[in-house]
Amino acid sequence: MAALNLHRDHAALLVVDMETDFVYGPMAVTGAPELARRLAPVLRAARAAHLPVIFANQSLRPGGADTGNLDRFDPVRDGLALQEGTPGVEVVADLEPSPDDLYIVKRRFSAFHATDLDLLLRSRSITQLLVCGVAAHVCCDTTTRDASQLGYETVYLTDGVEMSDLPDHGFGSIPAAQAKAVIATTIAHRFGTLGTLDELLSKLTE
Repeated sequence: MAALNLHRDHAALLVVDMETDFVYGPMAVTGAPELARRLAPVLRAARAAHLPVIFANQSLRPGGADTGNLDRFDPVRDGLALQEGTPGVEVVADLEPSPDDLYIVKRRFSAFHATDLDLLLRSRSITQLLVCGVAAHVCCDTTTRDASQLGYETVYLTDGVEMSDLPDHGFGSIPAAQAKAVIATTIAHRFGTLGTLDELLSKLTE
């Protein structure tokens, strides 16, 4: 894996779905609390280095107006998770969200789909996007691919993502570690480059 090359004047750190419902709530992702603890010092260093920190959180309007196929998830269908205006869609306190951070509300998996993220980045001359958060195989992967398609230099932080094991859908259950390795390899093969939290922290504090 090549060393992380950070373009500090044109980079931003995108934190995907590190909200209460996905970290501690009814849709909690395995390993998300530990991930929050790993991310916290990196976010502090990013802020100190004046690298924009952007949170993209899933949030759906009450009443199901924009739920769509997300109703496949029982807590969403029952109105128990990802409801706009509830504490469950707020960034977890572990990450010390600041008024100086930037916030994106997303209704679907990708942080780019039907949001103003692209506009927000381009207006700040950001060309490099570092992606972390949950879940590795859904929102982080989808967002990374979309960023690449839009022309951003994408960096997928391999230890900055988590996901739960995948259930059997005809090919046997797949452990999260195995799935994460395949996702990272696919991204490196076609959609971006890979990095680690330690590499990023080192770049931010040098």
